[in-house]
Amino acid sequence: MDYQQILFIIMNAIFISYVAFIWAKYGVQQSISESYYCLPRKWNFIFTFALWGFAFPAIILSNGDGLMFFAGAGICFVGAAAQMHQEFVRKVHMIAAIGGITLGELSIIFVHDMWWLTAIAAAIIIPIAIFAKKSRIWWAEIIAFLTISIALGLQYL
Repeated sequence: MDYQQILFIIMNAIFISYVAFIWAKYGVQQSISESYYCLPRKWNFIFTFALWGFAFPAIILSNGDGLMFFAGAGICFVGAAAQMHQEFVRKVHMIAAIGGITLGELSIIFVHDMWWLTAIAAAIIIPIAIFAKKSRIWWAEIIAFLTISIALGLQYL
C-alpha cells in the first residue's frame, strides 16, 4: 500500500467518523458547520480536526490539480473559521465553504473528467434542496464529500 492509498483511507476515516458521531449523538444538523456548536466547548477543536483531516490529504492527493488544491485549502479555511455565528468569521467561512465545494466539483468535471459524477450529485441534491429545507446544506455537503472521495478514490485505488 503506497502513501496515497494510506492518505485516502485516513481522510475518509476521519471525516466519516466525525459525521457519524455527530449524527448519532446530535442528529442531522442544518450543516456540518453547525455541528461545531453541538460539541461541548472543550471539544470544538474536533470540528477543525475533522475538516483538516479530510482537506490536507485531499491537497496532497491533488497531485498538481490546482482546482482540487484550492478546494482543499477552502475546506481548511472552513475548519479554521469554525465560529461562523460571528459576523466577520461567517463571511470567511461561507466564502471558503462555497469555494471549496465548487472548486472540488469543477476539478471532478474538468480534471478528473467525471462530469457524470457531478451530474449524479446534482440530481440527488436538487430534490433534497426542495424537500429537506432544514437539513439541505448538510446533505449537499455530504454528497460533495462523497463525490470528491469517489473521484480521488478512482485515481488512487
